[in-house]
Amino acid sequence: MRRLILPALLLSLAAPAAAGTTPESELGRVAHAMGDPASQHAMARAIGAMAEAVLDLPLAPIMAPIAQAAGEDPRTIDPDATLRRMSPAAGDVPRLIERQLPAAMGAMAGMSGAAAALLPQLRAAVDRVRDAMPATELAELP
Repeated sequence: MRRLILPALLLSLAAPAAAGTTPESELGRVAHAMGDPASQHAMARAIGAMAEAVLDLPLAPIMAPIAQAAGEDPRTIDPDATLRRMSPAAGDVPRLIERQLPAAMGAMAGMSGAAAALLPQLRAAVDRVRDAMPATELAELP
């Protein structure tokens, strides 16, 4: 999941430019929204509820074809299988999400704010590198 943070951040920077807003303002908006305790708790409750629903989805329609493809008898699959029944400890996941997501969102808000503050320096660094390179080398870059 950590590997997805930088690409997601870069994509989030490209979208505002296409919409006519600046990446700094968009990151500031994201930081504000993710740092809001009411938003954090609402998101934690919503994702916790989704996780709760996923725990009770029937798995037999998925497991039977997989068992058959693996050369096993699909009739051995419990027709009432759910994640909750197969792994009772998974029932704790929605509460863990509700407890831990607000802090994670707060941390992401801090990262968004830091990224917004860093963008002007990154642009300046890119400009310095571009200015230091001969035009022929720049033309060869992908």
